[in-house]
Amino acid sequence: MNRQEASKNIGSTVLIDQGKEGMYYGTLEEVYTPPQKTWSGEVKVSGLFELPAIEHAKVLDEMKNRSVVVPGTKIHLLPAPSRSLDYNASVHSAAESAADELQSYIDDYSGYAEQWREIAARFGGASKKTESTNKAGNNEKNQYVYYRIERKDRTPFLHEPTYGDELELEGCPFEFEVQKDSSWITVSHDHGFVFKDAKKRTISLQTGDFVRIHQEQFQPFTILLNELEHPSRKSFLQDIEDFGFTKTDLADCHNRLLYELLQAEGNSSFKGVNFLTFQKPGKTLLVQHHYERKLKSQAQDYVYDRFEYTADNGERRISTYTSAYTKDHES
Repeated sequence: MNRQEASKNIGSTVLIDQGKEGMYYGTLEEVYTPPQKTWSGEVKVSGLFELPAIEHAKVLDEMKNRSVVVPGTKIHLLPAPSRSLDYNASVHSAAESAADELQSYIDDYSGYAEQWREIAARFGGASKKTESTNKAGNNEKNQYVYYRIERKDRTPFLHEPTYGDELELEGCPFEFEVQKDSSWITVSHDHGFVFKDAKKRTISLQTGDFVRIHQEQFQPFTILLNELEHPSRKSFLQDIEDFGFTKTDLADCHNRLLYELLQAEGNSSFKGVNFLTFQKPGKTLLVQHHYERKLKSQAQDYVYDRFEYTADNGERRISTYTSAYTKDHES
C-alpha cells in the first residue's frame, strides 16, 4: 500500500506486520506523509492476526488496545473481511489453536508409539515401564528440530513454531526427514515443495507439513564434514581411524570456515585453519585443517584441504586434497 492508498483508507481496518513480534489488525487513524521521506501510519490495535514467536510473547500485553505509529512498509490491507473479535478473544483463539495444533501433532506420534509398543510386547514378552518408554520417546524428540513448511511470495521456507526461527528451504545444506506411512524417512530437498528419498523417489509436501532436522547437523563438526568434498571427507575419516579414533571421540571443533561463510556477504575466497581435538583415555589427537576455497561462477571451484595430524605419542601424518589445480591459483 502506497501513501495515496493509505490516505484513502483512513478509518479502515488494516494489518500491521511486526515480524517475529506478530501481526495485528486495527483501525488506521492517521497517515503521515512527510515530503521525500517514507510515510508512516498510526494504527489503533484492536486484535491479533498472527501470534508472535514464543520468546516475544510478552509483547501481547504491550500491544493490547495500543495506538502505534509504524512505517508504511509494515501496514497492509486485510486480505479478508475485517475481524470482529476483540483483543482478548483474538489472542485466546490464536493461542488455543496453536496449542491444539502442536498437541495434535504430539498425540499423533504418541499413538504410533503405543502401537509399536504393543507389537513389541507381543513379540518380546513384557513391555518396558511406561516411565522409561516415555523418557526414551522424549529423548528421541529432543534430538530433532521440527520445522513447518510455510509459503512467502510463492516461495517455501521453514518455520520453527516454538521459537520462530526461519530457514530458507532453497539451498538449505541440511538433510531432512519427512513422515511417510507413519514413519520418518530421510530425504533431500529437490525444488519448491518437492523432496527426494535415497532411491530418488519424489515426495511432494504442502504448506503446513512438518519436516525435521537432527540436532547433530547443527554441530560445527557435522557442518565441517558436510562441507568437505567426498574424497576429502573419506580420507579424513580414514586418517583419524588409523590413529585409533572415531567421530564419537571428538572433544572440540573450532570451525573457522563456518564463521567465514556466515560472514561472507558476497565474498568468494576463503582461507584459514580449523582446529580439532580427539580424545580417548590416555590418548589425544590434534588436527589442523588448513583450507582454501575459491568459488567461481564460470568455472570449477578451487578446493584445497590439508590435514596435519599430531598424536600425543609423537606420531604425525599429513594428507592433502585438491579439487583441481588452476593456472590462476596463487599458492
